[in-house]
Amino acid sequence: MAVILVLLRILWTLSAVVIIVTVLLHAAKGDGLAAIGGSAQMGNSKKTAESTLDKVTWSAVASFLAITTVLSAGWLGRVATPATTAPIAPTAAPVAPPTSTSGSPQPVQTVPAKKPQ
Repeated sequence: MAVILVLLRILWTLSAVVIIVTVLLHAAKGDGLAAIGGSAQMGNSKKTAESTLDKVTWSAVASFLAITTVLSAGWLGRVATPATTAPIAPTAAPVAPPTSTSGSPQPVQTVPAKKPQ
């Protein structure tokens, strides 16, 4: 089961990288400042490279979301990692407030607040 989880985490990371790269490779949809200089693109025809890039991007997003769901739902079981299996260090016992010889707690002493001048 641990091998499957490692493979899924590797695929998850690769799909995230593919999403980042393909989104950065997409052409800008608007003209922006390029229209001012006259270098605006004529026509709205979608190129086959852009279409393929769209399909790759959406496929990577779908695989990323599917793997995220499987990993977060715990359907493959929990695998103990060194961080979760380390022994817990003992903590210090809470310190009781000082008591008088009669066994009842001593009153808390307060300092009077200074009055503004």
